Amino acid sequence: MRRFLLGMVAGVVAVPIAIFVCGWFGLLSTTANVAAPAWEIAFAHRALDAAAARRAPRVTNPVAPTEANLLAGVKLFKDGCAGCHGLPDAKISTTVNLYPDAPYFAGYPPTEPDWQLYWFVKYGVRYSAMFAWDKQWGKDSAGRDLTDERIWTVVTLLKHLDSLPPAVDTEWHAKPHR
Repeated sequence: MRRFLLGMVAGVVAVPIAIFVCGWFGLLSTTANVAAPAWEIAFAHRALDAAAARRAPRVTNPVAPTEANLLAGVKLFKDGCAGCHGLPDAKISTTVNLYPDAPYFAGYPPTEPDWQLYWFVKYGVRYSAMFAWDKQWGKDSAGRDLTDERIWTVVTLLKHLDSLPPAVDTEWHAKPHR
């Protein structure tokens, strides 16, 4: 039994040490032009979900899914998010050379709760191209910071992509003006 426990402890300690040593000596791939291994993707998603579940406050979305708010969300998404997360009716995301790939929300709406999406947008996601939008929009003429309201507006759109009112759906699928 003692040999078994000693082997078990050695195995549990050896794997992280081996990964650390491989990384330290440059033996792990760091290029962005090849697909990540499945274990890396699974680990990253699990770590991100766990971090959000632990750190993101479970607050209620203050932006109601009215037609006006959803239209505002379409504009904000197309102006600030679509370059990475894609536009509707595209066969693939418009993302080019991002590693890891940005989620294609236009084709696959997010399933995370509102409060998690808000947290991802506000604070960004390390080791991805998702930067923090906190304080990106500045203040209005009255000195009020618009960032939280705009983030919540985009989150409201994302959570209602499968049930948009006709006028909003038309705007959502409209080709960008160039």
